[in-house]
Amino acid sequence: MGLLPALFSLLPVVFTAQIPFQRPQTSKGLFITPEIDSFVDSQLSLWNSSGLAVAVVRQDTNIPGTWNVEFGSYGTAQADGSPVTPDTVFAIASNSKLFLSLSVGLLIKNESLAAARGEQLRWDTKIKNVLPEWALMDEEMQNGVMIQDMLSHRTGMPRHDFSGSARKGGVSEMVISTMRYLRPSAALREQYQYNNLMYETLSHLPPTLLNQTFESYIAEHLFAPLNMSSSTYSVAEAEQLGTLAHGFHWDMQDYLFGQNGTRTATVPYFQRPGDEKIWAGAAGVLTSSRDLATWVAMLVNKGRHPTTNETVVPEDIVEHVATGVSVARGKAAYPELSPVVYGCGQDISSYRGRVLVEHGGSNPGFKTQVTRFPNDNLGVIVLSNDENGNHIMETVKWRIIDHIFGLEPIDWAQRYVHADKIAEEIRKNQAVTPRSSPPILPSAAFSDMEGTFTHGAYGSIQPCFVQSKASGLSAACSSVINTPVVQRILGASSADTIPTFIVPFKRTFSTYLRLAHFSGNTFNATLIWSNSDARAAEGYPEGGDVVVGLDERYVAEWVSGTGDESSEDGFAFTGNFWGKAGEVRPLEGEGKDAAEVWFGRI
Repeated sequence: MGLLPALFSLLPVVFTAQIPFQRPQTSKGLFITPEIDSFVDSQLSLWNSSGLAVAVVRQDTNIPGTWNVEFGSYGTAQADGSPVTPDTVFAIASNSKLFLSLSVGLLIKNESLAAARGEQLRWDTKIKNVLPEWALMDEEMQNGVMIQDMLSHRTGMPRHDFSGSARKGGVSEMVISTMRYLRPSAALREQYQYNNLMYETLSHLPPTLLNQTFESYIAEHLFAPLNMSSSTYSVAEAEQLGTLAHGFHWDMQDYLFGQNGTRTATVPYFQRPGDEKIWAGAAGVLTSSRDLATWVAMLVNKGRHPTTNETVVPEDIVEHVATGVSVARGKAAYPELSPVVYGCGQDISSYRGRVLVEHGGSNPGFKTQVTRFPNDNLGVIVLSNDENGNHIMETVKWRIIDHIFGLEPIDWAQRYVHADKIAEEIRKNQAVTPRSSPPILPSAAFSDMEGTFTHGAYGSIQPCFVQSKASGLSAACSSVINTPVVQRILGASSADTIPTFIVPFKRTFSTYLRLAHFSGNTFNATLIWSNSDARAAEGYPEGGDVVVGLDERYVAEWVSGTGDESSEDGFAFTGNFWGKAGEVRPLEGEGKDAAEVWFGRI
């Protein structure tokens, strides 16, 4: 299965160097040995994965100023079969959060900024005192949120990722000014809840305080001092380099119905030039394993450049962001692991008795993990261009770590295979709930559920009832439903027997909503992403697009208004549509009151 049958015939390439980070020669590695190469190849085959870039950096404490750096490159980087190299550029997704966290620390240390403001920026500064656009639905939360709360995911706000879309006003308009319409799911500092929107909000600090873009601030203070020449936030720049990896998706995958899908290169990159500004602070860095080796070496070296020993980031900032604040995982997932606490853009835990600091990343088509052991002067970087790359990324990471520390290897692959079997059983149980026969119809006619419905942050939706095709679709709905990509979606949806709505929903991580009637006023809601429109707009040949998200299930309830001014028709979305982490408690009330996200008719 897959596009490139010759994928696993590509030979792994291992590079070794000592700092300075010059272009190294091919060599048998100390860390990435021939045995490790064979292991990675076996994992690529086991997980049917596309490509992987690995880097290991370790300070040689016996020779001051000396570092051992090795790179391993495996599999395919692009749809044409181009191999992965140390210079292949990957989207590192949420591993970008550490760049943002350190930028905040640098602003805190900026004495001239403090003089201009009349006060020092602090980790405990209330964000309302810095960003005038800041407002939340809950006034107590609005007034109490500190910068530290935002960096440590303890604001009380769920993710609300699907509210993210391009707007002319950038982060200020897209995120900060609309956050007041987003419903919180916990009290301030009650629990850890991962939240990209808070990182995006903090990316507006350089424009607000210094009249400088966030991207240029990072380039000036982090990329340039470390000579990270392949690192950028610009999709156009990365594409011009010619080394940007293609992320691979599993087109039409639907685990709930046993459809594995077909591995397909996501071409072009899922964000197009200009769109990447939406999530720059939370997930925007595009970089290579070579650049990340320098980055991690700087962190291991306590903020100092690995070769010049000059300070790039003050040591106390590096220490602060690696200090736990929130409990991300209160119970260890496996005996060799510990509970996990979260600092600022980093998880802190232990592995087989050794402290590690790391973060994962997940963008459409990419999975990344950047790990360091601060007490052992070691960093391990694993980058995958496979949407399903979590397992291979973790098995390779742990295998390298076990080798370096001289530990008996743990069969993590077997553990993950076992976990997948359990998850598959859960998915099967979720998939077999049948509609009643005959089905219980909703309180309103399906055609009455068409129209325009809006939310202050998520924007507007216009549901198109597929079965209206028999009696005549509106021009707008006809142009949606008759597109090839929607026809593909409907072909996998039993839409010929189940009343179904298709809703154009162009956001960062979605392009369509599918609402399939279940019972009464309840619909199964699916968020689907496809690059079909982007491919058509940029002149790519037909075919080759991807459709993903078919097995993501949420709940949408139709609510009929009573006709008075205080009541309105609309759709109440629940089932963790807002992306809440931590303990899930049902919201009080019903209909609009119980909605995680409410779209009301306009």
